[in-house]
Amino acid sequence: MSINLRQLAKLLEISPTTVSRALAGYSDVSSKTRRLVQDAAEKYNYHPNPLGQRLQKGKTETIGIALSPGQNYFKDTFFLDLLAGISVSLSKIGYDLTIAVAPESSQEIKSLQRMVQGKRVDGVILTMTKAQDERISYLLDQKFPFVLYGRTEDSRPHAFVDMDGELAFCEACKSLIELGHKRIALINGEQEYMFPVFCLEGYRKGLKSGGLTFVPELVKEWKPQDMHLNGYEHTLALMSLEQPPTAILFHTGIASGILQALREINLTVGRDVSLIGYDDLEIAKTNNPQLTVMRPPGKNAGEKLVEMLMEVIDGRSPELLHQIWQAEMVPRQSTSQFKTR
Repeated sequence: MSINLRQLAKLLEISPTTVSRALAGYSDVSSKTRRLVQDAAEKYNYHPNPLGQRLQKGKTETIGIALSPGQNYFKDTFFLDLLAGISVSLSKIGYDLTIAVAPESSQEIKSLQRMVQGKRVDGVILTMTKAQDERISYLLDQKFPFVLYGRTEDSRPHAFVDMDGELAFCEACKSLIELGHKRIALINGEQEYMFPVFCLEGYRKGLKSGGLTFVPELVKEWKPQDMHLNGYEHTLALMSLEQPPTAILFHTGIASGILQALREINLTVGRDVSLIGYDDLEIAKTNNPQLTVMRPPGKNAGEKLVEMLMEVIDGRSPELLHQIWQAEMVPRQSTSQFKTR
């Protein structure tokens, strides 16, 4: 049988406020009183009301993420790894995670505003960042704690963790050039998002370092809403060029479309066309042949995002909280020495 706060206070002959503050660990309560209250709480099976404790501290002990189904977040195993890392890290420190799903990406800002203005969360984690991102501008204007998985062009100080897409695509491009490839295509994300901007820049640098000229017709853009179809159609378009590419760089999320297109035109991956994807998604490991990838550390990134956000919430300057990580190249059977077809 358990008792409530007032009953515990009456048993100890001290005020309910003192009992509450003793259990919350406030320094204005003597260690002797704290120990007395803690022992009695254990003896009489008293458990503080979590909501009451949160209100007393002025915190929700909840972190928010705003998403939209149009971005296909939940089909991306990397994002699921990232989310798992965030969730586990929050649970270790007694925080909850709330996910607000907007009907479409244009309404993510409204979900964010409801969380902030309604004081439903203590901080926010944002992903899929844009060069000009109204969500980030809003949070900066509100001086609300947040951390980004990604970067933005806003120059005001903010915390972020990001993968070095520029370096990853530069190195991937250079590795293909070393294998003898001279016509290397890039199927990239939309340029309104920051990560694809870095990927394109890395691709350009990789070509230049190998003495190759940037050819606009070898670059295509896919949309998150039509990943398979975009991969399929862009691959067919690239392979119908008078001088088709002998290698393709891409995000592994569109791999199924690329592979279907290559099968339909009787080209063998790893022999006729070399492929390197970004993200070690399941299809990269189960396809035959397995796909060479650039693999970012998802769960570790989730843990770091939580760590940074807690520092921002505690008042640390976000301008000191920046980390750019490198993806690991995982060579498999989808890349090979170029041979004249």
